[in-house]
Amino acid sequence: MFEKLLGYLERNTISFDLRSLGLFRIALGFALIYNLIVYRFPAVGVYYNNNQWLPEASASDYYGKSFPLFNWSDSNLWYYFLLSLMLLLSILFVIGYKTKWITPVLFITFASLITTNPYLSHGVEHLEETALFWAMFLPLNRRFQFFQNQKASFFNFGKLAQLGFQFQLFLIYFSSWIFKNGELWRKGQLLEVVSNDLIHARPLLQQLGTYPELAQSFTYAGFYLEVLVSILLLLSFFFQRARYWSAVSIILLHGIMALFLHVGTFFLIGLAFGVLLLPQSFWSWKVFPDRWRYQNSIGLDILSVRWKNFKRFFILVTMLFILHGNLYHLSKNSYLSPFLSSLPLYKYTIGKQLADPGIFTGFWHQSWKFFPNNIYDDLGDFLFIGYDENKTPFELRTSEKLYMSSTNGSYHIEPLPTASYFGAEFTFGVYYKFYQDRFPVSTQKGWLELQLNKYKQAHPDKIISKAELWKVQRFHTYEGGQLILTDTVFKLVTKNNFDY
Repeated sequence: MFEKLLGYLERNTISFDLRSLGLFRIALGFALIYNLIVYRFPAVGVYYNNNQWLPEASASDYYGKSFPLFNWSDSNLWYYFLLSLMLLLSILFVIGYKTKWITPVLFITFASLITTNPYLSHGVEHLEETALFWAMFLPLNRRFQFFQNQKASFFNFGKLAQLGFQFQLFLIYFSSWIFKNGELWRKGQLLEVVSNDLIHARPLLQQLGTYPELAQSFTYAGFYLEVLVSILLLLSFFFQRARYWSAVSIILLHGIMALFLHVGTFFLIGLAFGVLLLPQSFWSWKVFPDRWRYQNSIGLDILSVRWKNFKRFFILVTMLFILHGNLYHLSKNSYLSPFLSSLPLYKYTIGKQLADPGIFTGFWHQSWKFFPNNIYDDLGDFLFIGYDENKTPFELRTSEKLYMSSTNGSYHIEPLPTASYFGAEFTFGVYYKFYQDRFPVSTQKGWLELQLNKYKQAHPDKIISKAELWKVQRFHTYEGGQLILTDTVFKLVTKNNFDY
């Protein structure tokens, strides 16, 4: 019976087009390259391998021990060597060289990098890790490659690997909306609130937030677009037209997010997922050259008898772990929570969280919970304030003059920061705002020192008499249908007597 079910799925579900798999490989490779260059290399010696203001216990006490590869040595040279190796492998991955052997190495090194400092992973890294995992078992090197195909039969997992990957994509986008059950989502107020977030909101979203009714329309449209994507992903197992619209919807969803929000490399991984789903009919358009249009494009290998049962077992067990992890989270504060938590034996099945192996941090139960439920309470940010020789305050990151006043012990600072982070500092700033209590005071001093050094390099002739790190807390309420923001600023740490 079970064998017949697997056979039916393998015969009747639609295969990934080999041209789409090749394009997916290229898009994923560029996403990795961008991540390494923009987020990882600049973090060496600052957010990585820096126990002075990022002690290991700040991560290991909450996420467990990291996978022992990057932290084998605290040397900058070691980190640069591994990152350079990953960059080289990512370039070879893009051009299709030895893909079957390069992909597992990229998966292991990238997973190790994530666990080395989880506070530099903005969710998208888990999606890239997931994509690399399934990429190990799919024929990514048959199209758009610069080298002849390689024979690596052990890594051929046939159509079941494709079903596993598409199943996980469905869970990712299904969980994208199923957790959005809070009052702000139900009333369509979330984008109006997020438009006032000092870290995430882009100028376009800030403008949209000044028109509450329009922001409400976009909130509902975004929610139902995510619902549509998950439905289309289910239908695309069997229907080519649904697969085409899945691809379009995913790219549209990530593109709109990138216009409105600072969300790292989410657009790049969304683009990779989108092109992966492009069906065979897409490539028949006359705009493409004949050598693309008339290629034999469906050719997932048939599993050899020798390893067939082992490979099937491996993929199915992986899918069960992923399903269990997602069901565990879906039973906690989602639209499905009342139903799932009432099931018999819930406490011993779905309600029991399974531990992640270190290299799979977030993999079994990685849900794309983007602004789930409501948004987090604090929409604030941090201010790095320097004082010139006349004791005039200014923002170290932007050099913008600040106006500070105090009334009955309460401080007021204008203007407040607006999304001025970049690269690894953006990701770290998001986490540090929520988990400041996990870090020692030396982290605050180190972060302030980092901003001072950057300012010194950009303005070597400027004199700084004092520098301070301030935290801005921004909370929101609705009164009579109007959004009310309450800002509180307070000083965290001071460094005096600079002779710059």
